[in-house]
Amino acid sequence: MTFPAFDAVTVHFVLRGSGHLQVGASPPIPFSQSSVLIVPTSEQHWVGEVSASAEVCEAADRCAVLGDGLVEFTAGSGAHETLMLCGALSAPYQGGLSFFNLLRAPVAGDIATGVIPASVFDAMTNEITHAGFGTQAMCQALMKQGLIALLRDRRERQTELSGGATFHPRLSKALAAIIGNPAAPHTVDSLASLSGMSRASFSNHFSKTFGQGPIDFVQKTRLRIAARLLRTTDLPIKVIAQAAGYAGPRPFSRAFRAAYSCGPADYRAHPDGLNVRALYRFVSPSVSDHPDR
Repeated sequence: MTFPAFDAVTVHFVLRGSGHLQVGASPPIPFSQSSVLIVPTSEQHWVGEVSASAEVCEAADRCAVLGDGLVEFTAGSGAHETLMLCGALSAPYQGGLSFFNLLRAPVAGDIATGVIPASVFDAMTNEITHAGFGTQAMCQALMKQGLIALLRDRRERQTELSGGATFHPRLSKALAAIIGNPAAPHTVDSLASLSGMSRASFSNHFSKTFGQGPIDFVQKTRLRIAARLLRTTDLPIKVIAQAAGYAGPRPFSRAFRAAYSCGPADYRAHPDGLNVRALYRFVSPSVSDHPDR
């Protein structure tokens, strides 16, 4: 089954079965039960089996609405051999820094094994097989729990989400300084000095690793912290602006609106950024094939 490019990072939790994920022109990546598949923003992808006999189908042509607003996509005969739950990390999270936004390549395989508790996958399965009142909210909470566990594990290992490749070891000092104290007056020179690198070398390595310049990263980190404070506290916007390193509420509001397409007050009123988009059911081997075949 093929899916169009979404303006969001797409996350699939594999509750049952196995298959392959292909993103863009990348080679297919195998996955199995209890895997988490993460697709970078603006990338077309397909999920299914690499088989000459597989039937290609478009997700939009095979959908139906379930309880509590969930959407089910069924491929093949719908025999439930493979069952997945999918969500999209969409606005407002896309405006600020999320470690998923740093993703440069698809993630699949057994990255969640032993990291996300089996009880989380079991609860997801129970919710979507008995969809009803509150299912969407419960699925959002469970998916967030799984993603947080995954991020904590990746951070502890100091690895990128793109398959576990470690980034330049000297960058970790600058990264820790930014995340630990985003409001500090960071500059390219100060961060390069922390990393023990020249300004040019530091900027080059940082941009190649994270797909953005050091100061862009600082600004997005500040906005991410501010967004969290808006979601979880009743602190005045002026206080949050200062805590995030801005001179006052006016420049903070301008930067926040540019990143999140809404002002801080509107964001506080509508803070939820993980949307559970759909429930997917796949069947192997007659699920999908490479879209060019």
